[in-house]
Amino acid sequence: MTLIVALKYKDGAVLATDSRVMVGPIKRDKARKLVHLNENIAVGAAGLMGAIDDIIRPVKEFCNSRPISFDDVSSQFSDVAFDWFKKNSEKLGEDEKEECATFIIISSDRIRRIFEKGYEEEANDYACDGSGMTYGEYILGNFYKENLEMEEAKELAVYTILETSKMDPNVSEDIQMTVFSKGKKCEIVNSEEIEEIKIRLAPLSKNARDILTRNIENIVKIREDLNNLWEMTFGFKLFLQNEKAVFQIMNPCRTESEFTNNIASLALLIDLFNIKDMKKTIIVKEDGSINILECFLLDKIKDYPPEIISNLRDILTLRSKKSPIHVTDPRFVEVVLKINKKFPPNWSELYLKSLDLYIDSLNKLLISLQKTQS
Repeated sequence: MTLIVALKYKDGAVLATDSRVMVGPIKRDKARKLVHLNENIAVGAAGLMGAIDDIIRPVKEFCNSRPISFDDVSSQFSDVAFDWFKKNSEKLGEDEKEECATFIIISSDRIRRIFEKGYEEEANDYACDGSGMTYGEYILGNFYKENLEMEEAKELAVYTILETSKMDPNVSEDIQMTVFSKGKKCEIVNSEEIEEIKIRLAPLSKNARDILTRNIENIVKIREDLNNLWEMTFGFKLFLQNEKAVFQIMNPCRTESEFTNNIASLALLIDLFNIKDMKKTIIVKEDGSINILECFLLDKIKDYPPEIISNLRDILTLRSKKSPIHVTDPRFVEVVLKINKKFPPNWSELYLKSLDLYIDSLNKLLISLQKTQS
């Protein structure tokens, strides 16, 4: 009882399985159903564990005994599976005969199914097998497309197994996965990455989604008000426009990598102050968008809350001191603890609080500017 998912992407192929085994009414997880036959070929197996072990063992010995091609492996699986079925068919019940052992063999450019009696069938794009095959085929039929990127392929494989597990109790959420890229050795996807993919696929809670939407709407409104009032006061707009960065900060943030992308876009909005026009009216002591803004405020507004600047500096620290943009350093940890009170943080929570810091700076700046008008 299982689900095997194999699918091609632009530069290779992905093979993934769940790990559930049914022993009568007992469910057991963590079974190894994905086996690497060499550095270029792997197999996913579904069916009776005894049959699977009996068939894979001689095939693996064959693979280790000589240089082999994908077709060699496929032919060997076909022969061994057929011999096993002939030898054991009288011992099997009718249901067991139908699902004794099936296999999907994969390399960087080939996917081939081996059925119970050794019949072979090539798959040009994707293939499923196991008790959840009907659900898996339906999901892949709706979401698979040619020339997927590697990350898209991994996400689709995980998504297919997760969604099938909701409908088929014989399929678990514990996933094994390997990736074959053309011209490279196979890459086993570790459990940490699989868990991150699961989190990435999980929808945001309604509460988190609503908070994010309100924050972005608030940011857009305050920036517009600031730009208008700033132009009335100083003759130029404060912010340069960057619709792409505004769009990016609207993306959900559930994982560390999503936080890194979003905080970089938020920092880009900060970097896009109109420093060119500010520098025309003040003496600049230090370069950098925040330093120039601070210098401008000291000259033109003077009595402004220091949080306007300190909040912006903290956001840039989260961007500039965070891997992969820069190696994480103690200053990054210090700011995370200041904002979020714990380390490592909940990345979604840290991002929402970073947006709050940005909104606080914008609000305080708007209020300070309004005071100059009165």
